[in-house]
Amino acid sequence: MITRFSLEETLRDARAATGVPGAAVGLSIAGEHSFAADGVLALGSSEPVRAETPFRIASVTKPFVATLCFEAGVLDDEVAAWLSHTAGLRCESAEPLPESCLGLWSYSNAGYWAAAARAVAAVGSPFEAALQTLVLDPLELSATGFDEPADCARGHVQEGETGHRAVLSDAYPVARRPSGGLWSTVGDLLRFGERHLDGYDELHRPRARALGAEYALGWWVREGALDHEGSVAGYQSLLMLAPAKRLVLALLTNSWRGSGLARRVVEGLDLVPPSRGGGRYEEGRYALDGISATVRDGWVCEQETDPATGALVERRYRPSFRATLMSHRSDFPREGVALIGWTALPRVEA
Repeated sequence: MITRFSLEETLRDARAATGVPGAAVGLSIAGEHSFAADGVLALGSSEPVRAETPFRIASVTKPFVATLCFEAGVLDDEVAAWLSHTAGLRCESAEPLPESCLGLWSYSNAGYWAAAARAVAAVGSPFEAALQTLVLDPLELSATGFDEPADCARGHVQEGETGHRAVLSDAYPVARRPSGGLWSTVGDLLRFGERHLDGYDELHRPRARALGAEYALGWWVREGALDHEGSVAGYQSLLMLAPAKRLVLALLTNSWRGSGLARRVVEGLDLVPPSRGGGRYEEGRYALDGISATVRDGWVCEQETDPATGALVERRYRPSFRATLMSHRSDFPREGVALIGWTALPRVEA
């Protein structure tokens, strides 16, 4: 049984193992809430992270945008393709994927910009106002929005091989907001998740298979869980639902290493059963539109530019087809194509 003490202990151990400056976690089981927080708002600061501390939630914004499209009544086949990353778009533009990648599931922020624009046209108000009126206000999510809040945690990006550097300010482009611009707290995310335990079944219906799981509209779907992660500007986040257990987990970190902390918390609390998926990997260098990955000697070395800070983000990990978190998975769905960082990348060098 998960208790507040076990939640606090699991978070404390995970932060110590990863060196994440600060993290907050919220857990709802059958409507009963528990919270834990550990660390500081920024390295060099004595201000502690609290359960009510706002963080950027990055792509955890996507389930909110899918919910907006549902409430705006615009879930036709085209919008569903945008929201399920099956429209064949590149990650950062409405241009089609290269021919070698067509027909594959491929993560596209551009699809969410298009879906939000369709909702805005139907509602007749700006995106921020539409989300506020149709989603945030009805759920009483007063700590969630696009403007930087007071006393927020500061993101930390990579500094050298193992260090962190605080991002004292970032500029998240307004045009990108539907793909990842929200700030929120673990408390607000629990309330949003609880609403999804009791409704929005259409958004949870799988539309495509990828990375040993399935993707619906703004949610990964796998055995026993719905979830989505986010990563931008030195923040990494996770929102996970286990409907059969009436459980919601919200986890927010201010570090580019936050997904490692999230994995330890999810595994420590035994929230998701081990994946039975399998796959293969194919060595080479893969690249598309500023995202690149080299697969060599049993390692993936991934690089991309953070859209809010301009910092180069680098990740090095073992290719996995059954990792606890979806962000730690990679696959090679057809010869000459890799699915890395959730994006279909053509091979450019053997």
